[in-house]
Amino acid sequence: MPGVRLDGVLGRGGFATVYSGTQVSLERPVAVKVDSRALDDPRNRRRFLREVQASSRISGHPHVVSLIDTGVLEDGRPYLVMERCDGGNLADMIDQGPIPASDAVALIEAAASALGAAHGAGVLHRDVKPGNILLDSYGSPRLSDFGIAAIQREGQEPTVTLECLTPDYAPPEAFALAAPTPAGDVWSMGAVLMALVTGHGPRRGEGGQIQSLTQIVGRINEPVVLDSPFLPAAMVPVLARAMAPDPSDRFADGQELTAVLTTLREALGEGRMTVTGPITTLRLSRSPEGAPTPGSPTSTRAMGPTPPGTPDDGDRGRGAPDGSAYAASEREVSLRRRALALGTVTGLVAGACLGVAGGWWAWGAQTAQVASGTPSVTETVPGTAESLPSPSEPAETTPPGDEATEDVQDTASPAEADSTLPPSVSTTGPAEPVPSPTPQPQINPEPPYAVGTCLKKLSSSSDRSTAKAVSCSKNHSWTVFAVGTLDPSTPSSLDDDMAQDPQVARMCRIDFARALIPDINEDAQTYVLGPSEAQWAAGQRGFSCLVEAGD
Repeated sequence: MPGVRLDGVLGRGGFATVYSGTQVSLERPVAVKVDSRALDDPRNRRRFLREVQASSRISGHPHVVSLIDTGVLEDGRPYLVMERCDGGNLADMIDQGPIPASDAVALIEAAASALGAAHGAGVLHRDVKPGNILLDSYGSPRLSDFGIAAIQREGQEPTVTLECLTPDYAPPEAFALAAPTPAGDVWSMGAVLMALVTGHGPRRGEGGQIQSLTQIVGRINEPVVLDSPFLPAAMVPVLARAMAPDPSDRFADGQELTAVLTTLREALGEGRMTVTGPITTLRLSRSPEGAPTPGSPTSTRAMGPTPPGTPDDGDRGRGAPDGSAYAASEREVSLRRRALALGTVTGLVAGACLGVAGGWWAWGAQTAQVASGTPSVTETVPGTAESLPSPSEPAETTPPGDEATEDVQDTASPAEADSTLPPSVSTTGPAEPVPSPTPQPQINPEPPYAVGTCLKKLSSSSDRSTAKAVSCSKNHSWTVFAVGTLDPSTPSSLDDDMAQDPQVARMCRIDFARALIPDINEDAQTYVLGPSEAQWAAGQRGFSCLVEAGD
């Protein structure tokens, strides 16, 4: 192969073999995808031309696998030379279990921006799935494998094919051999986002069991079930629209999806992962004892039930689901450094940019392999979380159970240490009775009204607002577009107190409402409803975000 030294096979599939190689002139690692079919057939020539055109049109995007060269071997088989991505892929991440919603949104926002660029260039991907969203050596998401991509030309229908259909992530209309559209790619990208947060794709049975093609087709036009406790309430309406059965009800294309995900990411708050251009980094935190479980009332996120490990602004050290890859380290880790520190490259035939087996998601004892004293990518990324101890600073190693003893030894004087009086005896008189602590109500994150509820007769009494739920087919004034949980710092559910709540400020935003309900009026306002006085006393802390209904 001209200019490339092949080093070995990374993977094989039905239509192509992917090799690991080196670009000789630059000593740069590359991946070479060789089609198994010679270009002596018109259909094969058209297919290869589509892939080359699709890759070249958006090759410069920071979240697309870059095309380096292309050509035809002596035996007529075509090949593509692409950058090699050694960071694994999103399928690897899903195999490790659910990840925090804010991190998943950051990843898919980046991948969706690449999809939006493709749609803007008239290219449909048609095979968006976790294995085709790769991670380069810096940890940046890269959309790969435009092998069945269709280029939209004016007055010409895109071709239809089932040869590479992935049932878990293909849009419903693909099973009916309908002409592909950007909305089909949007459905697939939404399915990948759901899989990252829940640990499995949308077409699985209870507990994530794989379903047969017959079972999938039998329910193909039903709305996706979005009742997983790992899905934040703020994400549910976004996924519901992205994966609507009818393509006309979805976000129009990747650009529109990206804009909504940007708003959603801001509403969810900063997670452990930072995506800025082609750089992605990840900060890991050890899961403390007593971390909340799915639907736990201790969560303070403005999103309803929060899966364990979803970080709160006021609790940046909260860990991830037990046993997941996120619960292993307190140190900020550059994904580039992690990818370089770990081992073997596995094959991913779906794309030419291949990943690391077990990758940097198998944190565990591998954390010690990260070189200390070397700046990580996170140190140059704006918006990272609080500073962490330097690797050179010794960690405290107090044995469990010795904390109280050490406190006494550090603070007691020699005279106090020699005292023979029992600890409960006072030298100045009888001890004052210790009052019993006031019992605190169990926190209930349930909002007053669920997303999609239509309301009328909004009124305020004693600085608390109420409204009446009505059928959305009838005349109504407000629609609930998001729900959340009030921050623990909010003293009451009075309107003025809720207006200052940081979670309300994140969720009840007009730009978020417009992203989810595109037909609202230009001058529409948002409002928040919280628990009544009695509900507050009983521990209810949920709130509902309202937006004025359109004409």
